[in-house]
Amino acid sequence: MYRASPVNPMKRGTVSQRHRADCPRAEGTGWLPDRCRGPWEFKVDLHRGPNDARRQVTRGGFATKREAQLALARHLQEERAGIDVANPAAVGEYLDQWLAGKRSLRPSTLKSYREHVEIYLRPSLGDLRLRELRADHVDRLLAALATGADARQLSPATQRRVYATLRGALNAAVAHRLLPYNPALNLELPREHRQGAVVWTPEQVGRFLECTAGNRLHALYHLAIVSGLRRGEMTGLRWQDVDLDRGHLRVTQQIVQVGSALHVGPPKTRRGVRTVPLDRLTVAVLRQHGRRQQEERGSWGSAWVESGLVFTREDGNPLSPETISRRFKAAARRADVPVIRFHDLRHTSASLALAAGVAIKVVSDRLGHSTSGITADLYTHVTPAVAQEAAEAIAGTFAAVQRPDVLKMFSDGGFGRDFRVPPGPEA
Repeated sequence: MYRASPVNPMKRGTVSQRHRADCPRAEGTGWLPDRCRGPWEFKVDLHRGPNDARRQVTRGGFATKREAQLALARHLQEERAGIDVANPAAVGEYLDQWLAGKRSLRPSTLKSYREHVEIYLRPSLGDLRLRELRADHVDRLLAALATGADARQLSPATQRRVYATLRGALNAAVAHRLLPYNPALNLELPREHRQGAVVWTPEQVGRFLECTAGNRLHALYHLAIVSGLRRGEMTGLRWQDVDLDRGHLRVTQQIVQVGSALHVGPPKTRRGVRTVPLDRLTVAVLRQHGRRQQEERGSWGSAWVESGLVFTREDGNPLSPETISRRFKAAARRADVPVIRFHDLRHTSASLALAAGVAIKVVSDRLGHSTSGITADLYTHVTPAVAQEAAEAIAGTFAAVQRPDVLKMFSDGGFGRDFRVPPGPEA
């Protein structure tokens, strides 16, 4: 057991100067502290450990005696607060331990964390002691990521993701009493400029589906447009989750690609587990796709892989998400429509639904967003017609009660073509 030291904790610790060979000395009296330029350090005894073993911490490198005294006071204060002041771990060592404990993460998320640690965090911060990490160290890291000083220059979005990884790791250090506070909090981050979603018009959707009618992935493209399912949800969709008689499907899993490996896991969010109603045309398209898959199963015979998935390779094996994206772009070029990302079919589905007057809450439920606010932020700006219709509807609520002659003056251009806003009063 540990035994508390009988020494008053307010009086524990000593501060001293480390003299060098070139420090001035007086004849017969030793060093001259007021003229020495050696660094200062503090030493403090920790509570005795097992077998009554003495434990001592020494920290040096302080330019002045005052700095060493303040560091000693901070050290004692953190010890009284329950912080593990004796932990010698460096930031890189701690990040390895943190990653090892992240056993419940999705494979793709864990891969991103590891890349952030190995490529950006360890080279810049890895050799620092965890307890010596300060906000200015993190600030310099962010500056290096923005300018490409230590590695290739990163976009604001990627800078934010690297920062989020470090912030999360340090939050865990605070929770485990390894740090008194998180030095990565409340820092100024680069502003992220999100690009607007790119979507197809109804005419472009019709052209694409018409040109891909004979493609073995036509049903996949069709379902992605009408349902807004994510790419991983499309690849992970099983026949057992599809009820064509009742006209709906159930999203219960997704397939994500990490390197060359495919991983099956739950949907992206808790609300990602959802039931999506299907229209009659989509039900017919999926029935036809099922018959085609049965023919492929017969052609392959015993070599067919029974994965139970709705969309597969020709031999029944799962489709990789990257394969879907590659084939989709090739199909878009053949159909002579704008080549967009496969994920933009999800945007297209949402924008078409909103343009058709479907309520935000219904669109959000179909897409599996965690909140309706996310749907509104992402998609209400996609289709200008939606905003135009809203403007007309607002004006229509009071136009009916205005005098007909006033309305006619506006509609007929009664102000004349050379009308200008009158200038304001002179200053």
